[in-house]
Amino acid sequence: MLAHLWSFVQLTRPVFLLGGALLYALGAAIAHTAGVSIDWGRYALGQVIVTSVQVMTHYANEYFDAEADRVIGANRTWFSGGSGVLPEGRLSPHIALRAARISAGVAIAAIGIALPIAPAVSLVGGLALLGGWFYSAPPVRLVASGFGELATALMVSLLVPLTAVLMQRSPIGAPLLAVALPLALINLAMQLAFEFPDFDADREMGKRTLTVRLGRDRAVHLHNALLASAFAAAWIASASGWIDPRVAAWMLLTAPLAAWQVAGVLWRARRGWRGYGLMTAGGVGLFALAAATFLAGFVSQ
Repeated sequence: MLAHLWSFVQLTRPVFLLGGALLYALGAAIAHTAGVSIDWGRYALGQVIVTSVQVMTHYANEYFDAEADRVIGANRTWFSGGSGVLPEGRLSPHIALRAARISAGVAIAAIGIALPIAPAVSLVGGLALLGGWFYSAPPVRLVASGFGELATALMVSLLVPLTAVLMQRSPIGAPLLAVALPLALINLAMQLAFEFPDFDADREMGKRTLTVRLGRDRAVHLHNALLASAFAAAWIASASGWIDPRVAAWMLLTAPLAAWQVAGVLWRARRGWRGYGLMTAGGVGLFALAAATFLAGFVSQ
């Protein structure tokens, strides 16, 4: 029983849920700096929407990508290639599918409760639900379309903090877009880092991810260009008056990790693809740190 419970926890991938909570808190901080007093009841309801959509996406991805995840084998890391629970036979695939459907039901119920509070949340939540489900599910399968990475980056980096802003009944202003853009660029780079270890398996299974479509070499250049563009976007937003310069200054704390990530991907491209665990951990760490530094910048205002 305990072994099955632990397998289900792994299937849920709780470390990624922390990222959702962090980005939602960032949205609430943006609303607060706009002069809104945080309503913690509405905050909690919005967090339920975000988390239920997020776990639905995890479970659906585990179910629909089980065969591709099986081929990945030893290249699986803590952050890429799925949890490994279904390919290893520790849980039935139908448990993942049932959990995805239940999570979707919770999200729909929470969105319904939020509708009179913040009507626009129904649109944002609906887009997130559809995007999360069809990221892996046929017939759309965004993950294999070449657009899945961009859709994911926008859902995570824009729709999550936007949900918090809407739930607090705050106006949607330039600061939200100013932080969502660099975070989306970093998130895209993180997803490419996840796809490098999965490259051979994805190509074998006909899973046409962005990295498979581009090829590893061009994906490496795109990864590094995305990280450079993220810093440029933050400072352009600061110079344009969209965000306080102190918010952009906080992002400088991520620069050493970003440089290390760029160097690590270049090194692997030239010396051989290995050490995937460190590379994917670096991608996750960079995105989380960028979101945390933006949050610190708004909180400190």
